[in-house]
Amino acid sequence: MRRTLHDHLDPANGPKRILALDGGGVKGILTLGLLEAIEAELQRRSGNPALVLSDYYDLIGGTSTGAIIASGLALGLPVRDLVAMYLDLGPAVFGRTVGDGGLFRAKFDAKKLRKALDGVLGRRTLGSPDLRTGFALCAKRIDTGSAWVLTNNPRAKYFESSGPGTIANKKYRLADIVQASAAAPTFFDEVRIDISLAEHDEDDRPQPLEIGYFVDGAVSANNNPSQQLLMLALVEEYGFGWKPGVGSLMMTSCGTGLRRPRIKGESFRSQPPGLRGIHALRSMIFDTQIQGVVLMQSLSNPARPWVINSELLGMERSLITDQYILDYQRLDVRLEKARDDALRSAMFYVEDLLGRELSDAQIDAMDQLANGKPANMELLLEAGRAAARRYVGPDYPNPYFDLPEWTSGAARRSV
Repeated sequence: MRRTLHDHLDPANGPKRILALDGGGVKGILTLGLLEAIEAELQRRSGNPALVLSDYYDLIGGTSTGAIIASGLALGLPVRDLVAMYLDLGPAVFGRTVGDGGLFRAKFDAKKLRKALDGVLGRRTLGSPDLRTGFALCAKRIDTGSAWVLTNNPRAKYFESSGPGTIANKKYRLADIVQASAAAPTFFDEVRIDISLAEHDEDDRPQPLEIGYFVDGAVSANNNPSQQLLMLALVEEYGFGWKPGVGSLMMTSCGTGLRRPRIKGESFRSQPPGLRGIHALRSMIFDTQIQGVVLMQSLSNPARPWVINSELLGMERSLITDQYILDYQRLDVRLEKARDDALRSAMFYVEDLLGRELSDAQIDAMDQLANGKPANMELLLEAGRAAARRYVGPDYPNPYFDLPEWTSGAARRSV
């Protein structure tokens, strides 16, 4: 019998499983290549070819493109449906610019993205019973300078209305808040969402008293949402009340392809201030992504640790607490030319994963958030699938977290 939303969220019904999905524009299709393999492995173990990730994970959350994927998964869509959606979405949304590159008008038409979201999410709200498991997304409310994290947990503080006129979180339309999470500055216009309503007007229509202005959640510290999702699970005020511990909590964290945003000093110096600011912002987003991996690996003992740099390496035995907080695994691809060094075999370079050389132009294109050309989308998907072969198999996801009703006979790994 399929678990209910209550089963997924109930602290007493453990252990708990979290899926964290990074932002990254069209590179989200690389994430889907990773998720295909996870879904297939779980189907094999369960003996159920119809199993979807919402049957297994108790909380699926993401930022930007990760929020788009998370919403579809939480509604019970199989990964193949989201792959098909992204292969259509990339060329449709990012195929033609409408603005001037972001200086005076957003570069792309958000109506095309909204049409795609409406097709999947319809008029469902955050409180919709169609959400089959826990769901979370990260956005940035730019007018108040606050990072917003919204969940479908009925025990969350603002899930119900917090006062007269205030709109309860459960009533926010999924299409609105997912689009808000993905409203990348310069690419799309900000998304406006009514926060509270005043008295009705003469035609008995409620009038907005407060409007929130939202941009991409990557503009906060949550482009890699793993830290925030861990806090959702463990910090009492968020209302989940789950237990820490390597046998009580696991997290799969999926990236969208990682590349250090290098630039020659003279090239940076010659750019106009606006472009220098954009590069600095992108560099900051990279730093927060890496910092998230550093923190999560310092609380866990990944079977296949992500190599941070030549100083920290994979952080084996770098536990900063008295005991492991969770079972954590980072899955990602390095969208860079491989270096010939002692760490190469553990670095997940895209050329090594694919088994062939790529041109500089191809790798540059793969790292562009808005390159929706079909050939680039297919290459990103191939890279995700290739990386999954390094991560996913009989040992991952950790069989300890197999659902108790599965009878595949998979031996549980000790934790």
